[in-house]
Amino acid sequence: MDSVRPISPADRDTPGSPHALMGSTASILIFWSLFMVAKWKLYQEEVARFFTDLGLEAATDVSLEGVRTSHDIDVVVRTDFMGLPITWLVECKSWKSRIPKEKVLTLRQIVTDLGADRGFLMNERGHQSGALQAARQANVHLTSLADLTETCRYDIAIAKLRCIYDRVQDCRERYWALSKAVRINYGLRGDMDPHAYSGDHVIKTVETCAINALLNGFPVIYDEVAIPLSLYASRSVDLGPESLVYNSPDELVTYLRDKLSDLELRLRVAEEDGQRSGD
Repeated sequence: MDSVRPISPADRDTPGSPHALMGSTASILIFWSLFMVAKWKLYQEEVARFFTDLGLEAATDVSLEGVRTSHDIDVVVRTDFMGLPITWLVECKSWKSRIPKEKVLTLRQIVTDLGADRGFLMNERGHQSGALQAARQANVHLTSLADLTETCRYDIAIAKLRCIYDRVQDCRERYWALSKAVRINYGLRGDMDPHAYSGDHVIKTVETCAINALLNGFPVIYDEVAIPLSLYASRSVDLGPESLVYNSPDELVTYLRDKLSDLELRLRVAEEDGQRSGD
């Protein structure tokens, strides 16, 4: 009877040997598995960020206790409407294939068990016809991040404008909490020069533009000289050559954010130096 020779280190390390090939294949599989997990996590965070940009609360990797059992949910979205809490369950499938019917039925059962208001099954590759039919009969919405971004682009921008309005109120409190001397010393107050930088003018102009966009739509005009003057005079003032006209919420949001970020930086410097000097 032939004796079985033990596998030597040389056998394992010999290129092309079955054992070497098995080792390299296992390494490739491990790498591919880690890559797919990282890709899915990135997709999950992008989905959560989408709902957060809408002004909703979104948390990832949440474990919830249902009537029958506990469930691990990719993204849980919470908000309220007229005082009533609303919960959405979002499952993220960063797959290369279309979502089958079985995944829709599973999510429907989870939504029911947790008493959630709606389920979202996200996949950029689409869904099988059976899944679409099953979703029509369930409280599950089949979509993709690309589709949601396109259909909700305007709503997202409006939600961001509301966040900008809240930031303005914070800046106003911080600005007026500083003494007049500090505001002058740190260039936050342009005394007697309408064209000098003025934190107060930035606050008034950003706030007015955000309110106009939310209440009246577009176009919106940004002018740090004309808008504060019109508020002081309680009447409209002719716009100047420095007036900027914005016809879309995306452009306006970007500009207002930059203006507030610059003001917040100036305020932080003044506050920190003021604390050190005792002002």
